Amino acid sequence: MKKMKVLITCDLFPPEVHGGTEITAYNVAKTLKENGHDVIVFCRGDPAITSYENIKTVRRRYKRWYLANFLSFPIVLKLAKSCDLIHNFTFDTSLVSCIVAKILRKPAIMSIMGVYGDAWIEMRKSFIKGKIRKFFEKLQLKLPYDKLVFPSEYSRKLGIRFGAPEQKSEVFVPGIEYKKFKVSKKEPYVLFVGRIVPQKGLDYLIEAAKQLPNVKFKIVGEGSEKERLKKIAPKNVEFLHIPHGNKRLYEVYSKALVFCLPSIGEGIGIVHLEAMASGCAIVSTIPFDYSGFTVEPRNVKQLVEKIKYLFENKKEAIKMGRENREKAKQYDGWERIFKIYRDLI
Repeated sequence: MKKMKVLITCDLFPPEVHGGTEITAYNVAKTLKENGHDVIVFCRGDPAITSYENIKTVRRRYKRWYLANFLSFPIVLKLAKSCDLIHNFTFDTSLVSCIVAKILRKPAIMSIMGVYGDAWIEMRKSFIKGKIRKFFEKLQLKLPYDKLVFPSEYSRKLGIRFGAPEQKSEVFVPGIEYKKFKVSKKEPYVLFVGRIVPQKGLDYLIEAAKQLPNVKFKIVGEGSEKERLKKIAPKNVEFLHIPHGNKRLYEVYSKALVFCLPSIGEGIGIVHLEAMASGCAIVSTIPFDYSGFTVEPRNVKQLVEKIKYLFENKKEAIKMGRENREKAKQYDGWERIFKIYRDLI
C-alpha cells in the first residue's frame, strides 16, 4: 500500500479515554504511524494538546455532539484537503466528516462501535430524548460513506436492520496487545471492566449479585452511574478504580474466573478480547466467538443461572478460559485495518 495521510475524526482521543472508541481510534492512528503513514486527529478537548505520542491532534472545546458536527466544519474541511482518506470513529463527527469527504471527493470510512436502537430510551432515561437519539442514529447509519465498519457481525447485522447499506458494511474486530495479558491461578470472582454508564446494564449485574451472595463481583471503571450503583450494591460487590493500561488491570483480568458484560446494546467490546486473552470464561449479552454463554439483555435470571453454573463447574469454566486464550490470538495487533483501507486508496 502506498504511503498515505489519514484524517481521523472522533469525539475524544487520548489522553482522555472513556471507553473502547477512544482506544480503537488511538490504536488505528498508532498503527498507521508505525507503518510510515501520516496521521492527524481531530476531536473534542483542550486545544493546548497538539499531539499525543507523536500523533498530531487538533482539539476544540465542544460540549455537545451536535455542536461538533456543525461548528467544526471549517476546521475539518481545512484538515482534510491535504489528506488521502477520512476515517470517522463516532456519530459525534459523522455528518461533518461525510459532507467534507463528498465536497473534496475523498474516500471516507465510518467506524461504528455500537448500534443501540431502542436501548437509547433506557440509556437516556427519557422516552423523548431516547427517541430523538434513535432517530439521529438511523439517519447517521444512512450517511453515504464509502464504508461502514462494525466491530462484529452481530453489530453489522443490527446496523443493517436500522438502515446501514449492506453492500458498504464490513466487520473489523478491534485488536489487542496479546502478549500483555496473562493467565494466573483463577480466583472465584466475576469481573466487569468498562464505563459505568446506563448502556452497560450494570443494574442487572448488581441484581444478579444480590441473588448470588456467595459469589464475589469486581467492577472496574468510572462513569456517571458509579455512585448510585455503589449505594445499591450488596457487600459481595467491590468497585475498583484502575486506569486502562495499568499493570494492576492485567492482574485483575488474569485472576478472574468469569468475565461478565451485561450490556443492553453495543457491538463487541475490546474488554471481551482482553478477558479472553486473560483466560476468562465469558457471560455476555453480546454474541461473539467466545467460550461461555450469551444471555439476553436485561435478563437477570439468565445471568444468575450461567454465573452459578460456572462457579459450580469450575473445571469447565477454566477449560473455557483456555479456549478463549487461544481464540484471542487471532486479534493480536491492529494491522488488519489495512484490509479495510486497501481498495479505497
